[in-house]
Amino acid sequence: MTEAHAGVAMAAVNAQGGDMSSQVRSDLTSIDSVVGASADFGEPLAGVTGGRLAVNHDNVLQAGKIIQDQVDHLNDVVRMKLRALHLDKFAEDDVSLDAVASWNRLLVDNDDSYAHRIQQYVDSLGQLADQLKIAAKLYGYTEDQIKESFGAL
Repeated sequence: MTEAHAGVAMAAVNAQGGDMSSQVRSDLTSIDSVVGASADFGEPLAGVTGGRLAVNHDNVLQAGKIIQDQVDHLNDVVRMKLRALHLDKFAEDDVSLDAVASWNRLLVDNDDSYAHRIQQYVDSLGQLADQLKIAAKLYGYTEDQIKESFGAL
């Protein structure tokens, strides 16, 4: 891998964490307060952190596996919780109908809803995993080695 490739890979890796992960942790906590925590997944927020990730030939496969595992775990947690976020109408009066519509916009419908922000974070982790696969190829790892570490390509 050239220094230029390494620099691009590191910039991409560093751009994925930080403030977004803090916001997602907050959003998931808020969702738990609305739909309840899921005992099926233990502590679903355990791996939601931000920060810097430095990869090299010796750790790119391990880093990729960790990120891909987190994507898979969050997809399971998020899919279940996001389905539970949508509120059904509970009464026919105008106030109740407006309240349900407002909550649904905040929780799932608006571009900046909890659901969209969380899915954007999970998607960004998926993009990071894809970038780490590319980095692994540039470091000389074979498709089989990458598939063994990351799972199905």
